[in-house]
Amino acid sequence: MTHILKVLINASEKAARVAKSCCENSETLLVAEKCETEANTRFDKDFKTIADVLAQESAKSLIVSHFPDLASHVRGEECSEIGGHTIGLREDVERTSELLSCLIPPVTAKRMSEAAHCDIDLNLDLPSSLPDLDLDNLGIWIDPIDATAEFIAGVRNEAKIGHGLPCVTVLIGAYLRSTGEPVIGVINQPFYENGKGRIIWGFNHEDVREWSKSEQVDSDEKVILMSGAEKPDVIEKFKTSGWQVKSVPGAGHKLMKVALGEVSAYIVSQGTTFRWDTCGPHAIILAKGGNVLSYKDFLPITYNDDKDLDTKEYCNKDGIIAYTNESILNELKHIIT
Repeated sequence: MTHILKVLINASEKAARVAKSCCENSETLLVAEKCETEANTRFDKDFKTIADVLAQESAKSLIVSHFPDLASHVRGEECSEIGGHTIGLREDVERTSELLSCLIPPVTAKRMSEAAHCDIDLNLDLPSSLPDLDLDNLGIWIDPIDATAEFIAGVRNEAKIGHGLPCVTVLIGAYLRSTGEPVIGVINQPFYENGKGRIIWGFNHEDVREWSKSEQVDSDEKVILMSGAEKPDVIEKFKTSGWQVKSVPGAGHKLMKVALGEVSAYIVSQGTTFRWDTCGPHAIILAKGGNVLSYKDFLPITYNDDKDLDTKEYCNKDGIIAYTNESILNELKHIIT
């Protein structure tokens, strides 16, 4: 049986290729405002695109094709409805293209459909001795295109310097349904180095911790990432304690920088991230010896919430602290408390 880590990596690449397929014609990127039950309350308006929806359904379809018993346990950020139509993969490229053509021009619909149906089998250098996981105890979270606002701006060539497509990530995480602990994480950065892309992965189960070490870029600087909407008093606390406080777009992008060692930590003092944002990166950070904790009580974030709740119920409402070094955590706690 193909190990589920490889399947999740391939699923992330399927979603990434759907995202890339939109870049040839920015005028045909269908954008819809999320309804109240879907939206992130941090934003006055929260949007999704047809690429978000198709990328999620494509990734889910690939996962379920390998592991049918997981069908009811693969969840994602996006509702499959957009523009009054329910988006999903049909039997072949032509039928999916026909469905998409109800919303976007046929040429774009065919290009996106081809990306959604393309065969993915990446040549991966993965450990040969990873233990199998009990599929009866597994759940999966997908964020098909994290930083959608940056994706839209990038496709339309409207992004500011340091923003746009390089900040976009595909996030997939697997967790144990019994405990909520994340065990596999994948971060796919489709537009890294002008579209070359890269994939960061991690495996954390029992006494086995493995991650994609080739991407490691540790820094000794005391740099912490925060949202541009972070509370001024929190920002000031860290600055006066000798930390460089920086902000970059996208929760997945920030968590990726923590996982890679480019920064020491990422904190959010209030609920503006969600389970689909943090599950995949959390598993990678755990594999590296760190963790993603609640900002309020320093307990690990868990992911085995009930299904079909309102979006707000999947919010990490007490904030998060992401780090890969215990000594850093102790310093963060001292500043916060």
